[in-house]
Amino acid sequence: MAETLTIRLDADARAALEAAARGQGKGLSTFVREIAEAEARRILREAIRAEGERVVGHLAEHPEARGELDEIGTPLSDLP
Repeated sequence: MAETLTIRLDADARAALEAAARGQGKGLSTFVREIAEAEARRILREAIRAEGERVVGHLAEHPEARGELDEIGTPLSDLP
């Protein structure tokens, strides 16, 4: 379930967001929520990607880790 978030905006920022929301036929709350949710998804994808890069780096530096990965079924040819 969604939780409530209260934010404070200066008048110029609020006016700009309200105009953009109106341009899309949305209310301010819906518009800001969609922006925030999209940014949260981007941040999460970025964190997952960074973790994947960290794992690949570990595998590159530790041959024994690559061997363990082979044992669970991921062929070496699939790794960078």
